[in-house]
Amino acid sequence: MKTTFIRFIFIVFLSISGLEGSVYCADVSEAQRAYQAGMQALSSAQAFAEFQRAIALEPSFAAAHYQLGLCYGQQSQWRKAVQAFQTAIRFDADFADAHCRLGEAYLSGLGQAKAAISPLERALQVQPDLPRARRLLGTAYLRQNRIEDAIQQLKQASDTEARYLLGLAYFQKGDFAQAMPHFEAVIQREKRHAKAHFNLGNCYLRTGEIAKGRKALRTFEILTQEEEQLASLRRAIQDSPQGLERRYQLAELLIKREAWDAAIAELKACVAIAPRDEKGYELLGYSYLQTETYTEAREVFGHLVETRPESAVYRNSLGVVYMMLEKPRPAIVQFETAARLAPNNPQVYRNLANAYRQIGEQEKAAKAYQRYRSRNETHREQK
Repeated sequence: MKTTFIRFIFIVFLSISGLEGSVYCADVSEAQRAYQAGMQALSSAQAFAEFQRAIALEPSFAAAHYQLGLCYGQQSQWRKAVQAFQTAIRFDADFADAHCRLGEAYLSGLGQAKAAISPLERALQVQPDLPRARRLLGTAYLRQNRIEDAIQQLKQASDTEARYLLGLAYFQKGDFAQAMPHFEAVIQREKRHAKAHFNLGNCYLRTGEIAKGRKALRTFEILTQEEEQLASLRRAIQDSPQGLERRYQLAELLIKREAWDAAIAELKACVAIAPRDEKGYELLGYSYLQTETYTEAREVFGHLVETRPESAVYRNSLGVVYMMLEKPRPAIVQFETAARLAPNNPQVYRNLANAYRQIGEQEKAAKAYQRYRSRNETHREQK
């Protein structure tokens, strides 16, 4: 007690003299700067060093320990992540996200569902509206075969994975009729969710709907084959980064699966490898159109029109992009040129009619639409 009192008096004295306060504030300020530098560099190796520096300057900096735990998790160093999250909680007992991430590290990183339950329950005590913690807690209960507890938690979460796990909980309970609508809802949101198709197929079989069950299981097989093909193509690309054909195959498969961000990234790599190959630009332009990224689509199709000015297809596509950008006049230029280059293509005239209407040229719009109907009828007769 005497030692503590003397230390207290000493600190007060230094504070009064202006020394202790200035040193302490300087350390805290420097720690804050290191922490902010880490936050700004989250996607780089520098973040790790900055959070460690912040902790060295201010050991009780709970947020820095938390961010350090996230860095360890990204590197799959789960035991160190657990230690970092535990330290963050020691300095801030009501740090809900730290409790949540600690539970996740136990559950997903170390496979210790039982250990995950306590921090996840604590996270929800501190912040009941934390959907990530609720889904993870439901998962932990499910792995511990606490089915009713899992159902109670997962019912309160709304994300796709929670809905799938809720279906899985009913499935494990043997209530197949109750499980089916949850798997169906998952497939409506994410039609290529292979596990949902698999479990839905088994539900159908268990309830006597054999044809539906076989169809769902066949879809699961197709999706599983696609996943294997994706993995194989990615390995091939990693071994041979300049292999254009493999990259095209991967991009086309990603487009089929509507994984647009990944497809666009792959196609940008294709264009960088082979800047004169039209295929990469075509697929990239199509992907931009599908994602309504019209400014980028205009650049891509504009490049193709410059390269191949005699292509009616590219001009028509560029015209469509201008229409999406609400620029009907430059669209008309492209559609009119496309019509001259491909006078028997009905779709060009339909697009041209729509563009004329946009600028109030009703007579020209009517003539273009008449040509569309005429060409379309001829096209049908030829079929």
